Amino acid sequence: MATLPGLPPAEIDLDFYDDILDNLNGALMLVGEARKGRYGIVMDVAYVDIEAEDPTPGPFFSTIKSRTTSWMVSAAGLYRLAERERAFLDVIGGLRYWSVDSELSLSAGLIGRPRKLSNKEDWVDPFMGLKAMTPIGESKFFLSGFLSLGGFGVGSDFMWDGNVNLGYQWTKALATTIGYRYLVVDYEASDFLYDVTQQGLVLGLSWRF
Repeated sequence: MATLPGLPPAEIDLDFYDDILDNLNGALMLVGEARKGRYGIVMDVAYVDIEAEDPTPGPFFSTIKSRTTSWMVSAAGLYRLAERERAFLDVIGGLRYWSVDSELSLSAGLIGRPRKLSNKEDWVDPFMGLKAMTPIGESKFFLSGFLSLGGFGVGSDFMWDGNVNLGYQWTKALATTIGYRYLVVDYEASDFLYDVTQQGLVLGLSWRF
């Protein structure tokens, strides 16, 4: 979890089914891809605004509210290593920009005054990985996914991002997918720590033109 300078790390665990719908203020995920021959480019934009509030022990403060807003913008080049019918394997290489805003609000307790602290961090991670798709037999169902590794101490110490999907090709242009995405990033600068794992179901709609 992101923390603020001068404060110790705080761990926050939000379960999708029990917590995230109550604590999620907003989210957005968009992916676009363009290709010509073996070469292509891909853009990935993700925005998450999460807020949590809990009581605090002791007489100084009554509750603590944590809000973290993050932007993740990725741009990468693609090269097709192999292709056969609807199956392919691409290699990916690019940059990922992170912007994280953290805010802590402490409500007044019996002897403490309310406090509000905030901090913003930005950094860029290089990353590389693989992207693939394969049909399931002769049906219109297919499997797709990607795996990328990054950071390498340039921005974050380490970052990895993986996704696997089950899809259905309704027409040549239209497909839908359901899958699972797992994202880990470990970034530390001065007194700021952002050691986060995000995972959950992903529903997708793709349109080719």
